[in-house]
Amino acid sequence: MTVIVYGHVTRAVAWTAPIYPKQLGVALFLFATGFTLARETRPVWAALFKRLAQLWVFGFICAAAISVAGAATGTGLALSNFLPLAGGANVVFNNFPANPTTWYLGTYLHLLVVWALWLRRVRVRTWMVVAAIAIEIPLRALLMATAGRFVAYMLLTNWAAVFLYGLARGREEDVELTSSPVPWIVAAVAGFAAWAFAMRWVAFELTVPFMTLRGWPAAVALLAVSAGVSAVYFLAAAIVFESTRRLAAPAAPVVVRFIARNTSIIFLAHMPVVLALHPLLMSWHVGYAGRVAIQMLVSLVGLAAVSEAIWRLLQRSSTYSTLVRARERGDGAGTATAPLMGTLR
Repeated sequence: MTVIVYGHVTRAVAWTAPIYPKQLGVALFLFATGFTLARETRPVWAALFKRLAQLWVFGFICAAAISVAGAATGTGLALSNFLPLAGGANVVFNNFPANPTTWYLGTYLHLLVVWALWLRRVRVRTWMVVAAIAIEIPLRALLMATAGRFVAYMLLTNWAAVFLYGLARGREEDVELTSSPVPWIVAAVAGFAAWAFAMRWVAFELTVPFMTLRGWPAAVALLAVSAGVSAVYFLAAAIVFESTRRLAAPAAPVVVRFIARNTSIIFLAHMPVVLALHPLLMSWHVGYAGRVAIQMLVSLVGLAAVSEAIWRLLQRSSTYSTLVRARERGDGAGTATAPLMGTLR
């Protein structure tokens, strides 16, 4: 979540072309989703409820609040924010919702449905991940050329390989590794530095959500961009996984737990906050470093504090207590840890 917020706040573009740094956070979320789904032991309905209920409730509240604010100020109702909540209908439109990050709600729903109906019965193997990469590269390029870049980005096919990779690794036996994570961390830093240096010499136009190659034959350019997207997604997930699995697992620091348990509201609300703060900070002539610091403080830590306050109020509610007890009865014993997004506390 911190990677995503940092990417939006800094508007950094250079070192992960042809994608933007914030997309690395999404790739890690999708890997974590696959990893934990592979270890899911609850009934399907309970697993889906836990992963979707909180996001859908807060997603609707956020969309409604933006519509009310737009009606009051005359800036528009921003009804596109409701599309992800309508079965993920946003994925067929070549644009993000008005609140941009909420596109993920639709894609997340589709991935969970595919898992519930099919993939939970499949033991995902390494060859399937390789096959997914081989398929998603030309398919993504074709969608960019025909349906548009936003459709190509939001459809679950854009994230198939990294999601399947999470499913594959999640089904493996836990093995205590004694080797040091340092070589992996060094390789990651060196690899991404080399990638960033190489991309400086490529003629990218900073289009959203994928960059565009200019001066190349159209079909070759689309395939090259798509291959770069898959490479960065997959390598980031693989390197982070291989590095962190070699680390000891002490109790998470307080600040990590604080951000993690409030991820859903940060995810849903940080872009409206970023977009509202940016012109204000510019009018105050705040320098770039100052803007980044203020935006990170407000959009990450501030929203986490607001979320924490909301949860404290909810925990005093008898309705919420009844819901939690019902959820716990449905969970049963021996559940796996759910991803940060879409969990009930």
